[in-house]
Amino acid sequence: MSRAEKIMRGMSAVERILWGIAIVGLLAGVVGLIQRLTGGHTVAAYNTYVPWGLWVAVYTTLAGISIGAFAVAALGEGLRVKALQPLSGIALFAALAALAGGLLAIWLDLSHPLRFWKLYLSTQPTSLMAWMAWFYLIYGLLLLALVYLKKAQPESPAIRPLFGLGLLLAVIMGGAEGALFGVVSAQGLWESALIPIRFLADGALGGAALVLFLSILLGHADAEALRFLRGLVLGLLLFTLVLLWAEYSTTLYAGVPSRVEALRLILFGPFSWVFWIFEIALGLVLPLILLLLPGARPAVLAAAGGLVAFTSLSAKLNLVIPALVVPEFEALRLAFTGPGLSFDYFPTLTEWLLAVGIVSAAALIFLAAYRLIPIAHPSHSS
Repeated sequence: MSRAEKIMRGMSAVERILWGIAIVGLLAGVVGLIQRLTGGHTVAAYNTYVPWGLWVAVYTTLAGISIGAFAVAALGEGLRVKALQPLSGIALFAALAALAGGLLAIWLDLSHPLRFWKLYLSTQPTSLMAWMAWFYLIYGLLLLALVYLKKAQPESPAIRPLFGLGLLLAVIMGGAEGALFGVVSAQGLWESALIPIRFLADGALGGAALVLFLSILLGHADAEALRFLRGLVLGLLLFTLVLLWAEYSTTLYAGVPSRVEALRLILFGPFSWVFWIFEIALGLVLPLILLLLPGARPAVLAAAGGLVAFTSLSAKLNLVIPALVVPEFEALRLAFTGPGLSFDYFPTLTEWLLAVGIVSAAALIFLAAYRLIPIAHPSHSS
């Protein structure tokens, strides 16, 4: 029997379904990628006034999920939380796959993707974006080193300190990613000390929820792990709700025009359903109810984790886009007009196709690592 046949025979029905969905999504993404490569940025709906859109939201979402998933692995391996140790492989693969997808999203968003290396050769010490490029590089190399050590030298004394270092780096990186937005004083909705904290909370919630979903779906979560992850996701959900209430209520009370206008767009604008249905109802309230159900079965907990993970993009869409579609001063809307000078934005079909492809590529990286590198399987768990 060939190695490929052995791999196929070893797959569960759930794995086969996930592979099928991811491959179909990747094929859709290839269509979007071809359009992006042949049409440049003209295939996207963003413009001079709205320079960021769906792909930046995908990047921030996946980068945050990577940090959250790694935190779960680090709690198990670095801080020796016994309940999470059997899930460290899944969490580590999820962190690596999400990081790869996030970096792919922002790379394809660049005007000149092949010049990304200049970030490393022309680093400005005062540039948060330059620091983030180095953080991602170091973090990515650390993830690869941990995967290698877990497979080749599972008893290596270097594993625990590397997880501890990675956890520290992940916290710094998550805060710095939020600071990229929080220090932009020209955008009222972004300029807030709460934004870096929200990025950390959103990432931790999305990553922990994804690990909860995957560990149940792939049959790795025992009762002790489920209790811990259930409590962790529940606590992060409540913390996220408090942060959201704190930010929105103080913004409305302060009444700063640029901030209030962007917030009103989120709450009552033409795309307010993204906030009320996806971010609040499906992403926070329904998972909260499911997690609080007494005696909830694993399938219910998996549904809660899946809902949180798969709706996490909505929070970043509501952060990135509304701030840009509200002009810094109203006269700007009429001062200059012409192609590419519009404050209206909704992702094109190409943007959606490529976003689906990026997420699917990340899913395939996870599935391939899970199947080919056996550190996530029960017999190799700590």
